[in-house]
Amino acid sequence: MARRHQLVMLLHWICTLAMFVATQISGKGRGGVNAVNATAVQGVAVDLTGFWSYNESDLSKYEDFDHSRFLEELPGVQIEEPNTGTTTRAPWLPLKPPSPRTPPPRLTSFDLPVFDHSQITNVSTQLGDTAFLNCRIKNLAEHSEVSWVRRRDWHILSSGLTTFTNDERFQVLHSEHSDNWDLQIKFVQKRDNGTYECQVATGKGTMSHYYNLHVVIPSACIIGSGEYHIGEGSTISLICIIENSPTPPQYVFWYHNERMINYDTVRGGVTVSTEPGTKTHSRLVVTKATPSDSGNYTCRAPNTEEDTIYVFVSKEGDNTAAIQRQASSKTSGQSWLPPCVLFACLTFWLC
Repeated sequence: MARRHQLVMLLHWICTLAMFVATQISGKGRGGVNAVNATAVQGVAVDLTGFWSYNESDLSKYEDFDHSRFLEELPGVQIEEPNTGTTTRAPWLPLKPPSPRTPPPRLTSFDLPVFDHSQITNVSTQLGDTAFLNCRIKNLAEHSEVSWVRRRDWHILSSGLTTFTNDERFQVLHSEHSDNWDLQIKFVQKRDNGTYECQVATGKGTMSHYYNLHVVIPSACIIGSGEYHIGEGSTISLICIIENSPTPPQYVFWYHNERMINYDTVRGGVTVSTEPGTKTHSRLVVTKATPSDSGNYTCRAPNTEEDTIYVFVSKEGDNTAAIQRQASSKTSGQSWLPPCVLFACLTFWLC
């Protein structure tokens, strides 16, 4: 019975001690006991006979008990000093030096992209053809984006392989693991003429390479002064020269009052002969002209500015007036001659 009583008292003091420690932690905050080692729970059940005796009736004499001595001698308990701005390291933890802040890597000239300046930057393309602006970039970072910008309106045409225009004529050509980021413009039009920018963003800003696209527009020129006078029954003979055409046109069409007459089998007596070359020549011949053959004659070729001349066919008896009109036309024509006339005369003179 006595042993049972002592065991009850021992459990009572253990609970009292746990409540006291909890009260000290919550009441004193950082100035008191902040941490108790987990091994204290295992060391509580020790011989307490050296600190006080068990008295079930009078506990007031233990109110002034020096618990600091108890905690100092209690095995397995660690007291943490008040926080003074420094961190108390547990003795069993290894030393860990503070990790320095690593500065971002600095790009050198060897890390920056390099444009291949051997590529042609002044590109001439004939109207209606396909233009290629070849942009080759070496040492391009894996996640860098290449963009194309049209300078006349600062329109971003593409970024990477994605185009940002509704004009389907524009497309970026690039294959995997290739340094080429080429801009392709199909069916080149007059408004495509201008400067284009190939650019790539880097850690130091944007690098750019510029290309000038010159749209070449061929033009047709009919030899004459704007009017052609002949008498009825004569032969109409007109020569058209296609100038400024890097690629000779595949065909040249002649029109009489907006009606194509190259293969006119109804009227008959109409022939067209074309000699392609650097300056393509096309000749229209209409035999036995009648007043109904009077009117506008137009020379046209694909993607070429056309030219028109007016032909007067006079009836018999009006030859004198026709000759006078033709002489007057020649006289007025002496004050100004189209470039194609001068070129044709020079060519014939040299030959």
